[in-house]
Amino acid sequence: MHDCIVIGAGLVGASAARALAAAGRKVLLLDRGPAGAEASAAAAGMLAAQIEASADDLLLPLALAARDRYPELIAALERSGHRDLGLVTDGITLVALDDARARELEAQVDAQRALGLDAEWLDREALSKRHPGIGAEARGALLSPRDGAVNNAALTAAILADDARLGVEIAEGEEVTDLCVGGGRATGVRTARAVYDAEVVVLAAGAWTPTIRGLPRPVPVEPVRGQLALAPWPPGEPKGILFGRDAYIVPRGDDSLLGSTMERAGFEKATTGDGIRHIRTETGALLPALLTQAIRKTWSGLRPMTPDGLPIIGRDPDVAGLIYATGHGRNGILLGPLTGEIVRDLVVQGETSWPIAPYSISRFSSAAGH
Repeated sequence: MHDCIVIGAGLVGASAARALAAAGRKVLLLDRGPAGAEASAAAAGMLAAQIEASADDLLLPLALAARDRYPELIAALERSGHRDLGLVTDGITLVALDDARARELEAQVDAQRALGLDAEWLDREALSKRHPGIGAEARGALLSPRDGAVNNAALTAAILADDARLGVEIAEGEEVTDLCVGGGRATGVRTARAVYDAEVVVLAAGAWTPTIRGLPRPVPVEPVRGQLALAPWPPGEPKGILFGRDAYIVPRGDDSLLGSTMERAGFEKATTGDGIRHIRTETGALLPALLTQAIRKTWSGLRPMTPDGLPIIGRDPDVAGLIYATGHGRNGILLGPLTGEIVRDLVVQGETSWPIAPYSISRFSSAAGH
C-alpha cells in the first residue's frame, strides 16, 4: 500500500509527488497517458507573476512567491545533474498597442509600485531601445523586470526524473476512473486495471479532473485549448519576452514560441488555421520581422480553467485525505512547484503557512448557496 496517490503527472502532480517523497512518503503517481505530455508540454514556460496581475488580484501573493522560488528550485535540480532548464529572469515586456491600453498599463505600473513591486513604464522611445524591431502600433509597455520563463518541457522531465530518484512509483497509461471513499475519507483510486489503496489522494489531473467518478462535489474545471507555433527568432533582434494583445513571444534557443489562443473546444486538441493566423497576426504586431519567418511547428494543449481563474488548492472539507491541486489554468508552470510544497505541508504537517484560503474548493459551494 502507498501512503499517497497523486493523480496526474504534469508539473503540478510531479512536483507534489517529489515533495511528498522527499518528506519520506511512499508515493504512487498515476497518469492517463505519458507523464508530462499534456498541458505541461504545451506551454511557453512563462513565469509571469506580475504581467497580468492587478494590485488586488487574489493570486498575486502566491504567484510572486512561486516566481521568486524558481532560482532555488533550478539550482537544486542542477545539483541532481539536470541541465538546460532554460531559466531566464530578465523580465517580461507587456506592450500597449493603443492609447487606451497604454493608460491602463501606466496605472498598473503605479499600482504595483505602490505595493513595493518592481515595475517600469517604458515609453515608445525606451521600448524601441529595448526592442528595436517593435511594431508601429506600440505606444509603450509595462516592464516587469523580475518575471521570466523556464523551459517547461525540460523542467517537467527533470522533476519526473527526481521523482524516480526519490522512489516515486510512476504508472503511465493508468487512467483513474473512480475515487474510492469509505467512512468519510479517501481510501484510494480505481483504474481500468486495478484498485490502488492509499490514505491520501491528490487530485492533480488538470482538465481531466471532473471526469473522475466518486468525487464528493463538482469540480468546476474545464479544458481551454491553447494553440502555439514555433518560428526562428528574427535575426538581429535582441531576445526578450514580449506579451501583447492576447499573444506572446518567448525566445527558446534560436527560435521563438508564439502563442496563444483561448478556445473552449472541449477535449479537441487539433490546431486550426484560424488559430494559427490569429497568433501570426498578433505576434506580428509586436515584432513585424516575425512575419517573414516560416512556422516550423504548431501544437496545442488544454489548460485546466476554473470559472474565476484561480486554482483549486487544499483539502476537501468533507472527505479526509482528499487534496485538490488542479485548475491552474495559464499558471501551471509558474505555480506547479510551489503547489507541490503546499500539498506536502498539508499531508505532513496538517496545515500550511501559505495563504491558500482563496483557492479552496468550498468557494464554489458558497457561490451556489449550498
